[in-house]
Amino acid sequence: MSGRLLDAVPLNSLTGVGAAQSSKLAKIGLHTVQDLLLHLPLRYEDRTHLYPIGELLPGIYATVEGEVLNCNITFGGRRMMTCQISDGSGILTMRFFNFNAAMKNSLATGRRVLAYGEAKRGKYGAEMIHPEYRLQGDLSTPELQETLTPVYPTTEGVKQATLRKLTDQALELLDTCAIAELLPPELAQGMMSLPE
Repeated sequence: MSGRLLDAVPLNSLTGVGAAQSSKLAKIGLHTVQDLLLHLPLRYEDRTHLYPIGELLPGIYATVEGEVLNCNITFGGRRMMTCQISDGSGILTMRFFNFNAAMKNSLATGRRVLAYGEAKRGKYGAEMIHPEYRLQGDLSTPELQETLTPVYPTTEGVKQATLRKLTDQALELLDTCAIAELLPPELAQGMMSLPE
């Protein structure tokens, strides 16, 4: 792709973008790699440090780590899965309304979990509804993000993680491809060029 302009490089040239994904991305105006690079985040989330569960306040977005104490499915007005985790400073309930058997099995008692979401005051203390989470394995120190996490405008069927991975691939192409100038020549006259 050396020397090509990124407005001529279709998104399906990126790993993980087939016909179905291209169609979903087109719904939000993304057709080329340049479109993707100019699809700016709505906001950034700070997932770079851990909060002790016992210090969570309602309304803050936080990353917490804990050991799964229990995971139960309850049936009431709506089927729900609740998992309680603890880091020694407190207990957090993770509440899921959309879940499957694989999720329940992965959140087995004793597993370490890193979760990110909005802290709320629940019936039994702190809780997060549908937090993003990942299992920590046997690591003694959690794998935190090193930078702020972008949150992009999206559409049904396109996850944030997908947009982040595609954007990372697009940024790598900047080494070998150029961004097309979007300003008409009469407006760009006297301004620095893109390479400058």
